[in-house]
Amino acid sequence: MITKKELLYFSLKHQYLLTKTDTATVVSNLCGLQAQFANNPKYALQIRASDFNESDWGAGLIKVWSFRGTLHAVRRDELGLFLSARGVEDAWDDSWGIKKEIKPYWAKRIYDWIGEGITSREALKDQCRAHGMEEELVKSVFHGWGGLIREMCNRGMIAYDIGTAKQFVICNNVQFMDQDEARIRLLKKYFSAFSPATLIDCAAFMGYKKSELLRLIELAGMPLQRIISDGTEYFYLNDLSGDGKIPDCLFLAGFDQLILGYRNRSRFMEDKNKRNVTTNTGIVFPTILLKGQLQAKWKKDKAKLLVTPFSTLSKRGKALITAKAKELFGNEVKDIAFLD
Repeated sequence: MITKKELLYFSLKHQYLLTKTDTATVVSNLCGLQAQFANNPKYALQIRASDFNESDWGAGLIKVWSFRGTLHAVRRDELGLFLSARGVEDAWDDSWGIKKEIKPYWAKRIYDWIGEGITSREALKDQCRAHGMEEELVKSVFHGWGGLIREMCNRGMIAYDIGTAKQFVICNNVQFMDQDEARIRLLKKYFSAFSPATLIDCAAFMGYKKSELLRLIELAGMPLQRIISDGTEYFYLNDLSGDGKIPDCLFLAGFDQLILGYRNRSRFMEDKNKRNVTTNTGIVFPTILLKGQLQAKWKKDKAKLLVTPFSTLSKRGKALITAKAKELFGNEVKDIAFLD
């Protein structure tokens, strides 16, 4: 048996929210960092990485479409793992309203231009126009949800560079593998870094059907261990040991893996606060874990930190948040405003 408090403790421990480690380990073991908004991976690493450096925090990282069809920051040397898990298409099709016959031509041109140093999204659009691409096709190639650019990323030809600028990099010598092997590797990462977790939690995070998870677990002979909490069965691969002490205050990034990792978030969030943490469109705000529960969201506005509590905070609660903000952001934050 395990308590809800212990569930949270092990989640925090396994996700490097109690003890920091190096960037490469964080990104690899957490199965990437969701990068729908460009600064979220930076904050996730600022919170977790012992070697975080503002000037080069994204070294060795790229952005590609990964779990649940969303952009994730992943290690460049693990690109093949994530693309193989998604499944790599060999044949072009007519998706995005682009005829399959012309896709190889324009994909090659765009690939070559990036290789020549024309790396920004807007500059590549200009190149396409200058070489005869009609405006309707430009819109399809650079579609806001992906287009031909996304297909090129999914094939391992290019990837988004890390950071806020919409720039691309060439990907060479991507090491692809069997899809089952790739998915099994990611499942092992999940049941180590996100454990203890249910199969439904895992399916929600990875975007796989529960039947697919069961098939892969059986195929791999995965030695999942089981534990019960409040009548629910949880699974894990790593050691469940430690004193269970949860810090008084922790900051979480927007789209933080701690929140995304579970369908059932009751170990750190009361149901009444669901809409304070996530929107109807799936946006997950940067939040603050206070005394083991999400109790506020935060936003950086230049040198000012804006904190919006979900309910009235005590003086002690505000003091804990202020102290943690100074520890985390240092001189980046000159002023903290509580928007009660």
